[in-house]
Amino acid sequence: MNIGSGLTIAYIRGVAIQVHWSWVLIFGLVTWSLAESVYPDPEFNLGWSETQFWIAGGVSALLFFASVLIHELSHTFMAQHYGMRVPAITLFIFGGVSQIAGEMRSPRQEFWIAIVGPLSSWLLALIFAVLWLVFRGEGVNVVFGYLGWINFLLGFFNLLPGFPLDGGRVFRSIIWGRVHDLTRATRVASTVGQAIAWVMIVGGIVWVFFVGLTGLWYVLIGLFLKNASEQAYAQVLLERALGGVTASDIMRPPPTPVPENWSLQRLADERVLGDAERAFLTESLGRVSGLITITDLTRVPRERWGETVVREAMVPSVDVHTIEPTTSVLEAMRLMQEHDVNQLPVLDDGRLVGMLTRGDVLQRLELNTLVGDLEEPRQPAEPRI
Repeated sequence: MNIGSGLTIAYIRGVAIQVHWSWVLIFGLVTWSLAESVYPDPEFNLGWSETQFWIAGGVSALLFFASVLIHELSHTFMAQHYGMRVPAITLFIFGGVSQIAGEMRSPRQEFWIAIVGPLSSWLLALIFAVLWLVFRGEGVNVVFGYLGWINFLLGFFNLLPGFPLDGGRVFRSIIWGRVHDLTRATRVASTVGQAIAWVMIVGGIVWVFFVGLTGLWYVLIGLFLKNASEQAYAQVLLERALGGVTASDIMRPPPTPVPENWSLQRLADERVLGDAERAFLTESLGRVSGLITITDLTRVPRERWGETVVREAMVPSVDVHTIEPTTSVLEAMRLMQEHDVNQLPVLDDGRLVGMLTRGDVLQRLELNTLVGDLEEPRQPAEPRI
């Protein structure tokens, strides 16, 4: 599941708050479950109408996701305290994720950024528990009781020592502080995370056969945790392999620009098939005017290539994302992913000096795999927590 983007609904301290499409699904399920099963329980004896149950369910679901957002904001504010950039927070079907740019610089930093999330959930649980006591005997206290319990569980679940959960990051920070090797610590934490994921998957399957279909949630969460753990470890290896590598180290020479009055057919015949390139800068009156790629070309029906000029299909220069020779390859990859592009022009004081593509990055990774040491790069000693 791609949770790297969603609908932006607000900005808090420069951080985009995004809602993934899957959030709508879980919001509906939580509302329905509370309105039809939980709150109408005779034990509560609320005496509400069906409309009131649904309103209470919807409000509870909104407050639950507000609690998830507060959990993620605590990570974000702590990361910002340490000078790290957080472009966005995304709410999705399994909760939320803070997209912290870059890797942690020390075990202590990671410990505090990770632990503050569960602590904030438990603080919310305490607040809702107090409200439950204050309004005891009134119908609304059932909502406060639910929110207190769910925040307690949220904090507890996130403290499981399975990477990349908060508890897994706390666990990794402790190992990192002892062995002074981030890659080794990540491998251990990732292995524990995958073990926890398998326990949840197997336990969920057993639950389905002997208890009920609610066990499917444990299976889905386990699969998500397993996939996230594997990806997190792969990301660390990637950052170890490309750490310190800049665009100037692996960029290719800039391609000869294409006149923007060429037809798309001529572009395909002379440059795509002739030069075997996939991206071309365009020019007008001797100046770079934009960028056109294979993707832009294929968006136009083939039968119109002869009558359509490059200018009509290209991306104007003002909309082209560029980098500098000193830009790290990791930052360049982040930009490619964030803007869904496969190449970035490299400018030095406004002068085009090269082009960096995903293929160039993959080729560098392949070389590192063949002759480098991706598994055990040594880390400088860090102070213990």
